[in-house]
Amino acid sequence: MVKTQMDRRSKRRELPQKGYTQLLQGNRLATARATNVDMHVKHCFEVCRYVKRMKAGEAIAFLNEVLRIDSDRADVRRKAQAVPFRLGSGNKKKKRNGPSMVGHRKGGVGPGRYPVKASRAIIKLIESAMENARHQYEDVEPEDMEITHIAAHRGQIKRGFIPRARGRATPSNHYRVNLEVFLEDFTVQDDELEDDF
Repeated sequence: MVKTQMDRRSKRRELPQKGYTQLLQGNRLATARATNVDMHVKHCFEVCRYVKRMKAGEAIAFLNEVLRIDSDRADVRRKAQAVPFRLGSGNKKKKRNGPSMVGHRKGGVGPGRYPVKASRAIIKLIESAMENARHQYEDVEPEDMEITHIAAHRGQIKRGFIPRARGRATPSNHYRVNLEVFLEDFTVQDDELEDDF
């Protein structure tokens, strides 16, 4: 019996969704994608996990709060809102899961950080999807569309080396991220249901 190697994409080759990891299914769907963005992957994971299922306008307002400095002193650069960090190696000795090196933040967030670079990139991505929605559908308010899918995947690694003494070299790599977002409008479906009754 001969085993044949099947391409993973061969099942979905007929669908027009080049570059996306999810099926593009929905009545009023707007998408946007960013590839090979140079930033921390784990920060993007956490921001995407927290922002999912929010309205697009709410997500942008929250991420702007992450960027805003909430201090009247010039030497203190405390941010206004923290992003909760849930993934991490945890503490193996105490048999505790979760991020072990991340401190607790104000406002009942628990372990969290202020990922500025990731927040800026995701704001730009959501605004791009909102612009795509404005071009595709005339009667849609993009701020009220819901983020049904947002994901960060590891991208290409830009390899580099730092030369050291005696002919040695230390790797100095840049890890990149691929981001994607789907916005969907559910207000039209709600109006149609009301008309049926």
